[in-house]
Amino acid sequence: MAGLIHRLLAEALQKELTETTAWKINITKVDLSPDLRHARVFFLAITGPEDRLECEQMLKANTPVLKKAMARNLRVRFQPEISFVWDEALQATERVDEILDRLSRERRATEVPASETEDKRTDD
Repeated sequence: MAGLIHRLLAEALQKELTETTAWKINITKVDLSPDLRHARVFFLAITGPEDRLECEQMLKANTPVLKKAMARNLRVRFQPEISFVWDEALQATERVDEILDRLSRERRATEVPASETEDKRTDD
């Protein structure tokens, strides 16, 4: 069900909205409550975090349009309430990658090349 909601909302962003901001939004994940009444829709701006506020405002203003588009294709007893949430996971992953890269560079910079250690052994 979460996958279907994900697909329907992604399609609705492209087909139903005329705002120029809509093309910037990438829905990354949908989490549903156990009773299927609430959907947390995670998103990112493909242009980067600097467009977060603009995208959040556009999604909030167009939630009724997106829910209506979703309802046309989602046959359930209750339409889930939608809340849009900025997806921090990708940024966290990027931060971890940056830290690992930095640590790797630092380790390489402090390592003694193998040829130098061999020279020291032969000198002794």
